[in-house]
Amino acid sequence: MLTGIDHVVILANDLEVAVEQYERLGFTVTPGGRHPRFTHNALIPFQDGTYLELIAFYEQPRPGSVETHRWHRHLANGGGLVDFALGASDVAAVQATASAAGVAMNGPVQGGRKRPDGVDIRWKSVMPDGVNAGAIPFVIEDETERSLRVPADGARHANGARGVSSLIVAVCELDVATARYTGLLGRDSSAAGGTANVEHARGVEYSIGSHRVEVVAPTEDGPM
Repeated sequence: MLTGIDHVVILANDLEVAVEQYERLGFTVTPGGRHPRFTHNALIPFQDGTYLELIAFYEQPRPGSVETHRWHRHLANGGGLVDFALGASDVAAVQATASAAGVAMNGPVQGGRKRPDGVDIRWKSVMPDGVNAGAIPFVIEDETERSLRVPADGARHANGARGVSSLIVAVCELDVATARYTGLLGRDSSAAGGTANVEHARGVEYSIGSHRVEVVAPTEDGPM
């Protein structure tokens, strides 16, 4: 079962610089830790259980190596918001539902990181594969207590931010994108037509837990 938006991934060239920038914006930033290869992170947890993940590379993948990282290519375009995750109580069940709908997902893959205080955190996830890679979110399920991965004591922010209400995903082909999301979620969108949040665009809306994901394509020149 999908529980909602788990977190949003923001890729930075330098983690310390990113932490300073978000602190200046009034966010409380909590040290995250180091993954076994390539990346380390810091977290901006919210009261609704979601969080922003600030992530950067401490180790660069070698060009041409089979060991790479799916987000590394985004550094060439300056990083920024590059991905998001949905939470689930059973990622294998989500994968089976998506597969039955023709949406390929890799996994489940074991993941983890070591916090600065030495605590090891573990989770498993399923990742979009093939043409779906980067086009739909990945899905994550905690194996250790979620409170270890996302500490609640950093969820109050000077700027008043309390959570994620909705996430807008810009796409080129709305019909293709909605077919992928419908396959991943195992159900149709809850609304279609225009979107109240973006001008000169049309889109569909998916309710996932207490959150909303709006998949939006441009209809003319504008933000999209």
